[in-house]
Amino acid sequence: MRDREQYFHIVSRVVDRRRIFGDEERGYFLRVMRQMEGFSGLQVLSYSLMGNHFHILVRVPVNPGEMREREVWDRMRHLYSEVKIREYEEWVQEQRDEGMEDRIAEFFKQMRGRMYDLSNFVQAVKQRFSVWYNHRNDRCGTLWEERFRSVLVQGGGEALSRVAAYIELNAVRAGIVTDPKDFRWCSYTEALAGGRLARAGIGLICWGGNGRKEWKALHMEYRAKFLGNHERGSPEQGAGRPDRGRDSKQSGLVAGSELPWASELMVRARYYTVGLVLGTEAFIADFHQRQRKFLSGNRKRISVPMKGEPSGGLHTYRDVRE
Repeated sequence: MRDREQYFHIVSRVVDRRRIFGDEERGYFLRVMRQMEGFSGLQVLSYSLMGNHFHILVRVPVNPGEMREREVWDRMRHLYSEVKIREYEEWVQEQRDEGMEDRIAEFFKQMRGRMYDLSNFVQAVKQRFSVWYNHRNDRCGTLWEERFRSVLVQGGGEALSRVAAYIELNAVRAGIVTDPKDFRWCSYTEALAGGRLARAGIGLICWGGNGRKEWKALHMEYRAKFLGNHERGSPEQGAGRPDRGRDSKQSGLVAGSELPWASELMVRARYYTVGLVLGTEAFIADFHQRQRKFLSGNRKRISVPMKGEPSGGLHTYRDVRE
C-alpha cells in the first residue's frame, strides 16, 4: 500500500509499565521525536506523552525516490551535530579524492533508506531515548515493553480527526486534567504555545493542509473536534499558553460532558490501539484486497463496525469490541 501516503496511530509502553516520564524525560523525548521527524520526512500530526507510554499520530508520505546529496545533508542536520556532520563530510571528501564513488553512493543509499520509513522512525526515537535514559539513570537493559503497536488510519476524514482527538484527550481520560490545554505534553498545548510543527499538524487534520488559515480560526475548528458545541465557554478560552492558575473547568472538558462521536473518547477504547485498521468499510475492504496474500485465514467479514456507530460509520479490521 505504499503507492499512497499513509497515517498511523503509534503506541508504545515502558517495560513493566513503570512511570518513568517526568518533565525532563518528556522534554528529551519530544526533542528526539522532532529531530527524527525532520530527518525522516514523516510528519507528526498529534501526540501525547504520558507517564509510562506515548501516543503519536504520524503521516508517512510516499517516498519520492532519489534525493540530491545536498538535501540528504540538510536532513542529516536535523539529527546530527555540526561536529558529526563535518566528520561525515570529511569522510565523503576523502573517498571522493580516492575515487571511491561506490562507497559514497552506498553511504547516501543507507541514509535515504532510513527516511520515509515508519519502523525506522519509531525505533530510532525509542533507541535514542533509551540510551539517554539508561546513561542518566545508570541502568542497562530493555526500556520498552514491546516493539510498538500501530493502527493504519484512513486520512482526510473523520477517522483521522477522531484518532487525533482520542490522543489529545489522554490526560483527560487519565484524570490528570479536565481540559487538554492544561496538559503540557500533548500536541494541542504545543500548538497553543505557538509551535509551528504542531500547528501544521493540526492544519492537516482539520483541512488537509490545503491553503492557509489564521491560527485563531484553525484553533476554533480543532477545538470543536473534541468539544463540539458542548463547550462551557467560548472557543477562544484557553487560546494562549496553558494557564495552570485558571480553573480549567470554566472553559474546558468536564467529566461526563457530552462529546462529538459519543462518549467513547472519554474511556479507553481498543479500537484506536489494536484494531489494526480504522476507517470506512470501503477503506478497510481496500486494505484487505491489497494485503490479502499476507493475511492468514478466510474472513467471512472483512470489517467490523465500531460499537455505537451509525450505519455507514467507522469500522475496524479486527473485532475488538468490549
